[in-house]
Amino acid sequence: MFKSRYALNAAITILVAVALHARPAHASGDIICEATDGSGASISIGIGHLPVLHVLSAFATDGVDTWSTNASGDERPFIFGQGYADNTRVIVDFTDPNVERIVVSLRLFQASGDKTYAEAGVLSFEGVAVFPVQCING
Repeated sequence: MFKSRYALNAAITILVAVALHARPAHASGDIICEATDGSGASISIGIGHLPVLHVLSAFATDGVDTWSTNASGDERPFIFGQGYADNTRVIVDFTDPNVERIVVSLRLFQASGDKTYAEAGVLSFEGVAVFPVQCING
């Protein structure tokens, strides 16, 4: 009986230690893009560093209206619909909260050299307004 109780206590201790120390990393970064045409359009996407694109939050404006994953006041709500990222491109679509239509899309292309890096693309709003953007990753 003592051996099985000892084994059970040891197993519980190990599980608790693993649970406390094996938490996933919550490191994150940002993709921040601004329109190059002076319109004021921009998008900021908070991302988690995982093997897949993991959007934590986002804020976008077409220079007049704003959309946010944490909408308040006059901001329009949107949610992360789908996305893909690799070392040459980022594709992100945000939908309305009912997932009935895509309201904001971002298409980026990336290139890097020995000492330089560039990221640019297109930001579109509800398939109506389209803006050329230049971006930074934070």
